[in-house]
Amino acid sequence: MKKVVLSALAAAMMSGVVYADTMTLYSDPKTGQVFTTDAAGRVEMGDFIDAKTVDMADREQLSALSEYQDKMKKYTPIKSKAKQIEFSGTHYFGLTTATPETTSTTKDTSTGFELRRNYVQVKAYFNDKDYFRVTMDTTKELGSTTTYANMFAKYAYLYLDDVLPYTGVEIGIAHRPWIDYEEHNGWHYRSFNKVVLEEKGTTTEAGVDLVNSADLGFNLKTKTDAFSSEIGMFNGEGYHSDKAANNQQSSKDLSLEWRLTAHVLGSGTKVGKNDRTKDTYANLSTYGLISKNHKDNSTTIGDAAEYDRSFYGIHAVYNQPEFLVAAQYFKATDNTVLATANDKKYTGFSVNAEIRPFQDWTIIGRYDDYKREAETPAGVTSVDYDGTKKIFGLAYKMNKNVSFIGSGKLIDETNAAGTDTGNSKKVYQLTTEVKW
Repeated sequence: MKKVVLSALAAAMMSGVVYADTMTLYSDPKTGQVFTTDAAGRVEMGDFIDAKTVDMADREQLSALSEYQDKMKKYTPIKSKAKQIEFSGTHYFGLTTATPETTSTTKDTSTGFELRRNYVQVKAYFNDKDYFRVTMDTTKELGSTTTYANMFAKYAYLYLDDVLPYTGVEIGIAHRPWIDYEEHNGWHYRSFNKVVLEEKGTTTEAGVDLVNSADLGFNLKTKTDAFSSEIGMFNGEGYHSDKAANNQQSSKDLSLEWRLTAHVLGSGTKVGKNDRTKDTYANLSTYGLISKNHKDNSTTIGDAAEYDRSFYGIHAVYNQPEFLVAAQYFKATDNTVLATANDKKYTGFSVNAEIRPFQDWTIIGRYDDYKREAETPAGVTSVDYDGTKKIFGLAYKMNKNVSFIGSGKLIDETNAAGTDTGNSKKVYQLTTEVKW
């Protein structure tokens, strides 16, 4: 491979030579004589260079090529059985201040720097479309229970294109159908706030925590101009949780998940790759999940925390270069497997918009409303939590690699008695996004 590259380089270098010492020659058709000046009856033969000049120029170019080869010997070559290796990265750094609505000696204003996401990604292409992807993620966020940064495999999957008409498949720690779609089409600011279905009660967040973005399983991804979809089977607990304990596992434990999207203005083949500052698109989606024997992290099979989860939602987004507006509504149920435990019922909606008044500047706004209720075996219902979140921000895109965002969140969450659940807070953040 190296010889081919160097040969091509040599040819390119030689073909780019420009000779200053050229001479135009003319001939007399009648006598066949050759002249260096034009005159009546003479025909131009073209520009010519003497052999000595060409030889000297060739020697100079070969000398430059030899120097380049000597420099390249100092570098370690990358060897792979893949046709092509692609490296990329996405990084979210931030400074956060979070003030709880109810302060105490153990809960007060927190301020600190965060590494919210540190994705380093490698794709090994076997041909133009099929590849294996590995994405490592490192985080260190405000309020983290660990004293060190967490590092884990976020994605590790094989992608095969055209396994069905217009359809490819991810196999491994793959994308789940909904979160990645919303983050690339409706809400583009994972750098300082997750989408409403993924949020949970932390130092800087509050929400329903119904699903995350990746899990072990497979995901069939279909793309046409007017329609796209993702349908998959997964463990159901997500990439950071256990599947089973006590050596118990069965096929009924899997989770069926889907997204179906109508692309009203077309561009379904570009889903997830639209440039929202240049493209116009309108999408209508429905999504859902049915997960059997689901369990929370750190619990064992048979505990009261084990349940059958299902959720359904609808989502709409419209974008043109000047602005974006998106909205969704969802319902979810956790049916416990124990007759003495409470079921959980979730409802909520989210609306977000962004306005781009000037090039590289974006004004961001979002409003979330969510509720979880507990229902006893006797049918008595009470509110576990009822919350709202107001988000506002201003983003500046310095270049294609770096953006800066200033944002604020006003979170209000109460229980059945109308008192603070402990998640109500004011959060202000400065964020740096880096992509390469």
